[in-house]
Amino acid sequence: MPMAAEGIYCATGYNGNGMMLGSIAGKILSDAVLGVRNKYKDLFRPSRVKPLDSFSELVKENADVAYHFIADRFGIHESDSLKRLKPGAGKVVEVDGKKIAAYRDDAGTIHALSPVCTHAGCIVGWNSEEKSWDCPCHGARFDIDGKVLTGPATRNLAKIENTDPQH
Repeated sequence: MPMAAEGIYCATGYNGNGMMLGSIAGKILSDAVLGVRNKYKDLFRPSRVKPLDSFSELVKENADVAYHFIADRFGIHESDSLKRLKPGAGKVVEVDGKKIAAYRDDAGTIHALSPVCTHAGCIVGWNSEEKSWDCPCHGARFDIDGKVLTGPATRNLAKIENTDPQH
């Protein structure tokens, strides 16, 4: 850590991979305290990141976020009726001019949610493998009832009541 006092160690920023990378960081930090050489130390060195080298990736990622933020509101997701939604399937559909993240469970019940991610406002998409609503912008994931599975979102998707499946 630049400008830090001797003996202060910090490990952070593992972007959802803390179980694995946090364990490695713990080993690196304990080795540093004990004065033991660690073969992974250079991989986690803060100075390894070169801001100018990663600038193009930053621009690309933010352009992708902007694309999804705008394009997903204007017809990227198919408009379809709720009555054509098969059991076990989810889709962002349009009902009465309003987009809805709709999932039909095996009993035929529709779980209707706002499709707007609570982190940055992008439109979520259905992940049929995980049976979750996933945000294409920053990776937040929500269960079929809109509860946060993984961040960066910290608030659940809003539920939409009284959705008529005959639409």
